[in-house]
Amino acid sequence: MVTPQDGNEEIRIRHSRGARYFSPLMDLALLFDDLFDLERVVAESDERVLYVARDLVLKRRVALRIHLDEYSPGRSWFLREGEVLAQLDHPGFRRIYGGGFRGNFAWRAGNWVEGESLAEAVARGPRPIPDVLAVARDVLNALEHAHHQGVIVRRIVPTNLMLDAAGNALIVDLRWASPVLDVVAAPDAESNAPFLAPEIRSGSPGDDAADVFAAGAILYFALTGHAPDADHTAPCERRPACPQVLDAIVQRALRPKASARFFSAAQMLAELSASSGGFTEPGAGPPSLILPESPQWERHLRRALGDDYELLGEVGTGAFGRVYRVRDLRLEREVALKVLDPTLTEDRAVVERFAQEARLAARLSHPNIVNIYDIDGRSGLEWYTMELVKGPNLAQVVEKEGALAVDRTARILNGTLAALEHAHTFRLVHRDIKPENLLLGPEGRVRVTDFGLALALPRGRLFGGATSRSGTPQFAAPEQLLGGQVDFRTDVYSLGAVGYYLLLGRPPFDGRTIDAIVRGHVAGDLPPIAASRDDVSPALEAVLRQAAALEPAQRFPTATAFRKALGKATRASGELPRQGDVGFFNRLLRRL
Repeated sequence: MVTPQDGNEEIRIRHSRGARYFSPLMDLALLFDDLFDLERVVAESDERVLYVARDLVLKRRVALRIHLDEYSPGRSWFLREGEVLAQLDHPGFRRIYGGGFRGNFAWRAGNWVEGESLAEAVARGPRPIPDVLAVARDVLNALEHAHHQGVIVRRIVPTNLMLDAAGNALIVDLRWASPVLDVVAAPDAESNAPFLAPEIRSGSPGDDAADVFAAGAILYFALTGHAPDADHTAPCERRPACPQVLDAIVQRALRPKASARFFSAAQMLAELSASSGGFTEPGAGPPSLILPESPQWERHLRRALGDDYELLGEVGTGAFGRVYRVRDLRLEREVALKVLDPTLTEDRAVVERFAQEARLAARLSHPNIVNIYDIDGRSGLEWYTMELVKGPNLAQVVEKEGALAVDRTARILNGTLAALEHAHTFRLVHRDIKPENLLLGPEGRVRVTDFGLALALPRGRLFGGATSRSGTPQFAAPEQLLGGQVDFRTDVYSLGAVGYYLLLGRPPFDGRTIDAIVRGHVAGDLPPIAASRDDVSPALEAVLRQAAALEPAQRFPTATAFRKALGKATRASGELPRQGDVGFFNRLLRRL
């Protein structure tokens, strides 16, 4: 057994001629003083000792392994393993810088790994999923290289997979690799059996598929903190946040029959890269334009999201792109991710505006506004992540239920106005208030999303200074569609139109287009709500009519004024309670 030792302790060496003792820092330091400065003993056994040493010629720190007993069967084992490590000159394996003999001792020097074993890392808990994906690529790349050299590694266990300070994974022990089998001098520990393919446990030399099993087992351990079990418990059963594609890949790698696994590490790596991203072909050029309608879009998006997010499904479309439900793999939570339409990414002004959208929206913190978390991009795509509201938008609600009750409409308008008041204090105009951008959470609270057309008004210019033809025609203010000046009253108009939509079950100007506005075909006459339903008070309809007035000067000047007028109208008709109005709840109980 290898155990850490203090450098001042003696090491006992047994061989066929008896036993002798020596001080390692005395005898071996002198023996190697022309090559290495021995700093400290890291580990020792009856036959081997491992030092951290400094190479005096190349001026670098190395791992110096010395085999002590020339009569031990382990001597041939030690030498053969060194030959295989030297053959596999790859960053995924411990590198060998040199070796030889000094007296009766055999030695080899390799790279010193500043880091820890996977076993030590997992002792603190299962590894973050992005880290597991990185380990998977490192291990599979290393195995692919070994297989090209005709080497089957056969055995990867948590104690012999090292993670360096940068998180890179290295296989450091090849004592049971295929070229070493004829000189193996000791059985493997029984505790390592779950990490060995069934055919390896049965005594077979194994093939590429055996290493696929070994890779799957080590990834299972990194993901779950457990060795694979005889019941074939899936990784996602132990860790629900495990990405589905990774779960499927690991399960396939761990199938008992070799023919049912990936036939090579290269195939397993290709599947992982195609499904989870994070891998770029060496020398690959800039990404080609792949549109959301393309069959390759989902694969392209998954690759771009890499180790950061797992793609779960599409939520909808926004002003600049599409919104997806994804899982943040590091924080292990579901979030919404908005991707800028790739046709727009070639225009740097649009990309900068997209980034500005995220920055502006991130400044807002309000219970009726969707929170922005992060902004990022790669592979020609740009995106930001935001809070995922697990509920429908108002367009979906109306499509399913039809026109809404007056009291429910009033609560939705009131919550949206509270959000707009907050945004307007930051001098931000949403400019695209519409049913699709108003979400209802499970608790029924309205949440405003998609500040894709948000505008930061200049200080001192409350009305004016910016123009836009953007917006959704059925809900955009006339001045907005005509390229006129945009201000807080633009949002007031749009929310007034949304109010009509909620009460009528259809847009107030159904079928209206920008061209119709430009040609003057729409006079701005709002349909009378009373003609469709008799439970809407004249006071409430008057408030909505003023909010959606054709001329900005005729509207409420602010969201605050709109909210106060709405509150007065709905309280007068008994739809919303006054402060401390207990009678409201009594009336509600009588209705029930």
